[in-house]
Amino acid sequence: MFRYLMMVVGLSISLSACSSPNLKASVSWSYGTGSNIDEIWTTNVEFYRGGAFIGGYPGGGGGPSTSAKWITEKQYYWAGGGGLPVEGMAVPDRAVIEMVSLYDRKRYRIKVDLPANLARQMQQRYQIGKHIDQRSWLYFGLAPGGYYEVLLKGDRLLVKPDLLLARGIAEEVTDDWYDKKFPIGVSQYTVTIQDFDKEYGALFKQHPIPLGMDWAPIMDAYRAKQPKTDQQPVK
Repeated sequence: MFRYLMMVVGLSISLSACSSPNLKASVSWSYGTGSNIDEIWTTNVEFYRGGAFIGGYPGGGGGPSTSAKWITEKQYYWAGGGGLPVEGMAVPDRAVIEMVSLYDRKRYRIKVDLPANLARQMQQRYQIGKHIDQRSWLYFGLAPGGYYEVLLKGDRLLVKPDLLLARGIAEEVTDDWYDKKFPIGVSQYTVTIQDFDKEYGALFKQHPIPLGMDWAPIMDAYRAKQPKTDQQPVK
């Protein structure tokens, strides 16, 4: 798929799905994680349905990063997050995602209940010129200050606008024994954060960025400017 080419650093392993037949998916979907003017490392992914764990990924993937141009020109948008297939997995109704923010030097946990009609939304196809697309890409974005959005994006990035499913402030992870023993920025991600600061630290001081819920109106405005290509649903 086209968006694989957009990934800065891909997570190369698909989620492991439960083998129970009644949890098998009839919907082809994918997920991804990304950031906004930051660099994140995804460290845990868990999906649930009806209270049962249906699949997860232990993490380890990083990216995308930011750029001097994005910072100085205030180019704020969700980047990265190329969709990873989830073979045979049902569409979840709950997700738990953990990501480390290099800007904040924190590990965040996103806990979110997903819409009951998510499968139907993912299945809906749209005619866009000579092409067909559907919103089957579940995207989890984390911005500085812990702000997150869960979006439903087009599989081929053709159907717009992106649909906002949830947003809020992620909780800082304080119960990780490894973090307690090896603090982030001190014993974990030390060189990575040093390189990030060396590259962008001065720019962030010169060009302050939004934090926390200050991102909400900015991202709403961004989506409002996206073209509306979902005007011809395929029945």
